[in-house]
Amino acid sequence: MKQVTIFILAIFLSIGVSKAQTAGEYMDDVSKDMKAISQASWEYVSATSHGNNSKKVDKKRLDLLQIMSDSKVRVSKIGDFNGNGKYRDAVVKYLEMSFAIFNQDYAELVDMEEVAEQSYDYMEAYMLAKEKANEKLDAAQDEMKKAEEQFAKDNDINLLDPEKTKISENIRISNLVYDHYNAIYLIFFKSYKQEYFLLEAIKANDVNAIEQNKNALIKNTDEGLGKIKTTDPYNKDASLVLACKKMLEFYKAEVEKDIPVIQDYYLKQENFNKVKAAFEGKKEKDRTQADVDQYNDAVKSFNDAVNALNATSEKLNNDRSKNLDSWNKSVDTFLDKNVPKD
Repeated sequence: MKQVTIFILAIFLSIGVSKAQTAGEYMDDVSKDMKAISQASWEYVSATSHGNNSKKVDKKRLDLLQIMSDSKVRVSKIGDFNGNGKYRDAVVKYLEMSFAIFNQDYAELVDMEEVAEQSYDYMEAYMLAKEKANEKLDAAQDEMKKAEEQFAKDNDINLLDPEKTKISENIRISNLVYDHYNAIYLIFFKSYKQEYFLLEAIKANDVNAIEQNKNALIKNTDEGLGKIKTTDPYNKDASLVLACKKMLEFYKAEVEKDIPVIQDYYLKQENFNKVKAAFEGKKEKDRTQADVDQYNDAVKSFNDAVNALNATSEKLNNDRSKNLDSWNKSVDTFLDKNVPKD
């Protein structure tokens, strides 16, 4: 299933200076790599947002790491300004922390993503890890911003609110889009994965596991439908909400109407095997008409159950395929429509 990765990285791209030009030039020198970092980070975000090959995506991460490393070396060599090196040191610290987060936290996310589809718990842990990594970046950014503001204050520089750049605005919008997507995806994925376990139990002819997973799926779909009912659209776009609701309704109908047909087949099969064993265990001369009637009834009942099973399985497979295709198309359309491309 589709799963994507998004990273929060708001970069200060410009500094407005109204006086104390020398101090302003110093600030420009210290922060001049931020534009390149912002561009590289957006290329990374954009690559993860539009279904690119995972190896190509990780290449973007490595490119970003190289830019951060080079910037750290350059900024570290800048001297103090009038004996004050706090702003420079804050930028160096930001670059060190950002590098560590992208080098370790996000590298681990790549590994986590590979196993996230195995269970709801893994998927939830993966998304939580992304959230924590983003929070670390936010904290590092806030520390650098405080040092920037303090340096400006100490040197009588009037920082103007920078006009939102295209890159920073694209990243901001992407974060909002994926906050919405991830919340809905988790609701969908919980029932999607539970249905997978149910189908595995059916393949294994495990009657007890079928019942257990059926009940779990009923619980998950009811819970999911309750959550989706209170989920707001994204910017008046309710397509993902409706697509998720449709999938959950399919799963709910499946366990309430179709899975009982499959369970009935196993009951009829078990009964037929018992009747057949008893019937064949008697010599033909010892069989009564009641024995023959019971056997014929069991045969008919089992054949009817087989026919019902085949029809139900075909219907379910077709409906499942159509609904999952519709879900995936809805995701693609939603992301293409709402995530900026450049």
